[in-house]
Amino acid sequence: MGYNIPLHFGDDFVKDIDKIKEKLKESRAEKIFIQYPEGLVPKIVNIARYLEKEGFEVVLSMEPCYGACDLRDMEAKRLGCDTILHIGHTDFGLESELPIVYWEYRLDTDPIPTLKEEFHKLKPYKKIGLVTSLQFVDAMNNVKEFLEENGKEVFVHKTLNYFGQILGCCVYPAEVIQDKVDCFLYVGAGKFHPLGVAIKVDKPVFSLDVERNEIYNLESEKMKYLKKKAWRDSQLEDADTVGILVSWKKGQNRIEEARKLKKELEDKGKGVTILAFDRITDNKLEGLKFDILVNMICPRLDDEVVL
Repeated sequence: MGYNIPLHFGDDFVKDIDKIKEKLKESRAEKIFIQYPEGLVPKIVNIARYLEKEGFEVVLSMEPCYGACDLRDMEAKRLGCDTILHIGHTDFGLESELPIVYWEYRLDTDPIPTLKEEFHKLKPYKKIGLVTSLQFVDAMNNVKEFLEENGKEVFVHKTLNYFGQILGCCVYPAEVIQDKVDCFLYVGAGKFHPLGVAIKVDKPVFSLDVERNEIYNLESEKMKYLKKKAWRDSQLEDADTVGILVSWKKGQNRIEEARKLKKELEDKGKGVTILAFDRITDNKLEGLKFDILVNMICPRLDDEVVL
């Protein structure tokens, strides 16, 4: 079990640094292996240098980190590290060979000006479900209060660490309240997380995008996704040769499900091969002679890699 530490990275480096040092010392950390999201790359060397000045030895993982499911404890152990510093995610509940300190990477943002400007797009909807990703949970209360002050009934569910928090692979906080709402509003940036909600619920999903400073509907992206999925499902039925993609990462290991699917497809007369990856990329798939590839790694991998 790791420690969850709220962290805010501002222009003047890192706030709450004393809490970070305290938890690292509490875990008796001396040699730290740091995993972090790609968005933190410009700041990560400064963080490493700061920690080294505080007496820690730091090793930066240069492999992309896609979530708390992407845990590199064995790699850290082989490098002689005694603690993992996992930035930008909350504890996924995975067992680890080493103690883990989780830093929550929060963004200091105010979505209310955009919400005021774009509020007319939500006018047809009385009951609104709110969801967000970890980086934007601090903005949720202000958004909820604004909506309620302007006549909306707001629903927020807690499944993970915070109310309304979703992951790319887990949108249950939205699914559980969809019968109570007229639409969903995602507070954050980008289309990845709100699209995950849109493909799982039968209600309109809007994104209050703090980077684009607008509210937009995810319906067109949802339809593109569903059409692609329907096409790929039909291709699987007609395929003679199938490659099943799996990962040996702790939080993405679905090998038993893959073996079960392999047998089911082989019983239908198909030739099936299980393909194992650490990190899957388009170039690793080039040249493979399969009629279709089936993703059994991260459920959102299809959005990131052309299969």
